[in-house]
Amino acid sequence: MNESISDQRSPGQDGSPTSRRRWPDYMTVWRWHFYAGLFCIPFVLVLSITGTIFLFRPQIEAWEERELDRLIGDQPAMSYADQVLAAQRETNGWLAALEVVSEPATNPGHTSATRVIVEADGQRLRTYVDPFTGEVRRVINESERFIRFIRQIHGELMLGKRGSYLVELAASWTIIMVVTGAVLWMPRRARLAGVVYPRITRKGKVFWKDLHSVVGFWSAGLIVFLIATGLPWSTFWGDYFKSIRKWTGTSVARQSWDGGHAEHDAADTESELVHKGNEEHKGHKGHGEHNGHEARPKVKPSRQPAWRASAVDPDTYQAEEINAAADYAKTLNWLPPVEISPPADGSSVWTIQSTTANRPHRQSMKWDARTGSVVSRETFSDKHWVDQMVGQGIALHEGQRFSDRSFGWINQAVALFATTSLVMLSCSGVVLWWRRRRQGHVSESSSGLHPPGVKTTSDPVVLSRARTLAVIGVAIALATYLPLFGLSLVIVLVADRMLTRLSPRASRWLGRHTPSAAMGA
Repeated sequence: MNESISDQRSPGQDGSPTSRRRWPDYMTVWRWHFYAGLFCIPFVLVLSITGTIFLFRPQIEAWEERELDRLIGDQPAMSYADQVLAAQRETNGWLAALEVVSEPATNPGHTSATRVIVEADGQRLRTYVDPFTGEVRRVINESERFIRFIRQIHGELMLGKRGSYLVELAASWTIIMVVTGAVLWMPRRARLAGVVYPRITRKGKVFWKDLHSVVGFWSAGLIVFLIATGLPWSTFWGDYFKSIRKWTGTSVARQSWDGGHAEHDAADTESELVHKGNEEHKGHKGHGEHNGHEARPKVKPSRQPAWRASAVDPDTYQAEEINAAADYAKTLNWLPPVEISPPADGSSVWTIQSTTANRPHRQSMKWDARTGSVVSRETFSDKHWVDQMVGQGIALHEGQRFSDRSFGWINQAVALFATTSLVMLSCSGVVLWWRRRRQGHVSESSSGLHPPGVKTTSDPVVLSRARTLAVIGVAIALATYLPLFGLSLVIVLVADRMLTRLSPRASRWLGRHTPSAAMGA
């Protein structure tokens, strides 16, 4: 048998492993892999499924709104101001944002309903107005949209901040699961079968082991990348990242994303931009407030009659400003959706922004509707390089990085492969564990520490110095980079030591039933 230089088989004269081994030894890595899987798999399945659904958000929303994008009229379209007024009267709310379309409707020969977003009774409502008749075809609470529900599960498991902590822990331990799996996977013989491709003609344990190993081989890098690009939304790490940015002098007044909540969609940018440049919002909190509810204009009394439907007066209603801002926004040809938002004070400076999921193409502008002048403008390249990196990662994470290109589906396909691989790894891992649960130990190879009577086809494996240092290095790096994981790692290590010392049965099952083994982990 050709052995890899990375692994050495070092049994003693009596066939047992050497009395002293490097830490972490093979079985320690196995236990970490097992602990990570035991904790992560339920969360991985939930996050993978919801993440897969969210990848197809554009297609899902297009299907949900298909009837509203196929309107036909035999008369000229109403002005945007009249459509906004119709939405306000229907909801008795005030204007928060208006979506404008600068490209042909999805269905040629048809017109899409105008999306008018209003604030009413503390709720953010999306109204769909027929541009020909002014009829409000549909009103839906933003928090009740299907994709919002999926987002809440994906980001916080419907548990608020506590759920965000759990998601962050699961993501961190999934990285450990991938790293330890890679260490255990590294072949001790030069072969492709069962490493690069599965032996599909084999059955039973070999088939499931090959499936687990091969899928992990092809997807490990993508999985780690997917996890890393999702961390900016987490509560604990999000705050930690902000602190690091302040300490390193790379912080900005407002990020184009925020942690602590699952609502990481267009409303993030909207909230940021509506408040940007308004002195009364310098104290805006980032966490838990970017779900759109805090993005509404803070209308001053002198400005209120212009936006409140109950106080609309034809003489004071700023119809010209709405129409001018909407018409100007259409000429920009930014990636949709493009929204205009009314001033947050008594001025005539409107906010125009592209909230496209392809974040590198997002732009924003402050535009004076009375003078027609651009007050300020910000593009993706104007952002801090840290924000640019995170923005690129988020767009890739959501499968929307190249949504403006004909090959944009490739990003979705690659992300889909990663989420599907996570499901396959979880399921095959459970099957492998279930098949050997009665063998008296947790792993297929217990480094020579098999209980009496348990037969094994493999010799004990002693990890090379390079591998042991790699495992320790990754654990330390992750504990530093992810403090919440570091805390949980200490707890797990202490619990592992206590469990194996206090329970001989658990010690044998975990591969630590001999005195010499106890020395290694």
